[in-house]
Amino acid sequence: MKSVKQAFIILLSLVLTTSCAQPNLLTDVSDTDSDDALYYEAKKKLDALEWDEAIDIIENQLSPTYAAKVSVKETLAGAYAGKCGFTFVDILSGMQNSPSANIFPFFVSIFGGNTLDTASCDQAISIISGLGTVLQRTQDQNLFMTILGIARIGTTLGAKLDPTNDGVADGVYNTDFNVCHNYSGGPGSAATDGWPQPGPIPAPVVAPTRTVTDIEAKKVASGIGLIFENISALASVLSGDNSTLTALQDALGQCELVAGAGNCTATNEAAVTDELLYTIRVLMDANGMGFGTCDPTKVYPDAAACCPRLKIPGF
Repeated sequence: MKSVKQAFIILLSLVLTTSCAQPNLLTDVSDTDSDDALYYEAKKKLDALEWDEAIDIIENQLSPTYAAKVSVKETLAGAYAGKCGFTFVDILSGMQNSPSANIFPFFVSIFGGNTLDTASCDQAISIISGLGTVLQRTQDQNLFMTILGIARIGTTLGAKLDPTNDGVADGVYNTDFNVCHNYSGGPGSAATDGWPQPGPIPAPVVAPTRTVTDIEAKKVASGIGLIFENISALASVLSGDNSTLTALQDALGQCELVAGAGNCTATNEAAVTDELLYTIRVLMDANGMGFGTCDPTKVYPDAAACCPRLKIPGF
């Protein structure tokens, strides 16, 4: 736990104690409208959890040159992450203290009770993505991206599956909610879904109350892609026997068996292929990892048995 806290104390300027231990910059800055003074004020707003105020200062009051600094962009991303509904230490501490191999429900549980703003999570991802590729970014920035990936998954699924916001999917699977089938009106949204392989999978005739649309499933796929792309950074702060980390590493291996090596790290919805969308839906349904009770290594001839119902190539 000590290593986790140390990692986040130095993580960019995003932990909410960044400016508290710093000398007051205004003692050396007589012009309170200077960039330095404004940036100091933005970090004070961050410390006070006043996300919108911090964002306004950085985006609308700093000079373009000053706002373009990497450290300032990191702080801005941190403000958007806070507005999204989480802090980094909370998530990493949760993964360290209460690790879970059941990764998709676990990520939903992290955000139970929080007010979620998924658009702000997306904005934070965009800012850090703009700093460069995974090889160009720092280890801390890549660690930030794994947490943002978790946030994208947890907030997307939580908003749809957990309307009571208690951290647990509400109702009975396949009756009240479902992660396998698209009922949004697109191709295959009625009786079948047009999976790319091994063929159409029969869907329940009556749609559950809450289902994950293709748009939402692609968002989840891009979230787990962010984690997979930056998983070495996450491994650097979690012990090797951490159940969540092990489950993520296993999920990456299983995903690549189906979608192909290197094809599971789509970090935006537009890059999610049909094969990857199919694979992520199966993983979200799988027992021990997702919300359902199915074992994707088996064949289910009974259409009522579970969502995948057919053996998935590679599992």
